[in-house]
Amino acid sequence: MKRLGLISLILLLTGCATSTYKTGNEFASENVAKIEKGVTTDSQLVLLIGQPFMKTVISETEQKWIYSHTVANAKATNYVFSMQVESTGITKMLDVLLKDGVVVNYAYTESALPGSVKVN
Repeated sequence: MKRLGLISLILLLTGCATSTYKTGNEFASENVAKIEKGVTTDSQLVLLIGQPFMKTVISETEQKWIYSHTVANAKATNYVFSMQVESTGITKMLDVLLKDGVVVNYAYTESALPGSVKVN
C-alpha cells in the first residue's frame, strides 16, 4: 500500500505540456529562386511571395521588405526535481531591398530551431 502511495505521489509531481506556435506570414520558399535582381518588381514579388511581414522606408527611392515565418512545436516535461523542454521547428527569413519598385538585392535564410534543454 505504501508503494502504491509513493507511485501515485511521483505521478502527481510529473507532467507534460505541448504547444505549437507560429509567427509571421507563411511563404513558399521555392519561390525565392524565382526572384531576379534588377528585374522582379514589387507587384511581382507580392504575387510570388505574398505580403511582407514588415516594410521599412530607407530613402525616397528605396524600401526594405522583410518576410519572416517561424513554426515550432514545444514539449515541456516536468519531473520531480527537473524539467526538460524539447522544441522542433523552422525559421525562414527573406530580406529584400527594392529601389524604384524593383528588387536590387535579397538574402534568404532557413534554419532549424535548437533541440532540447534540461533544467534542474
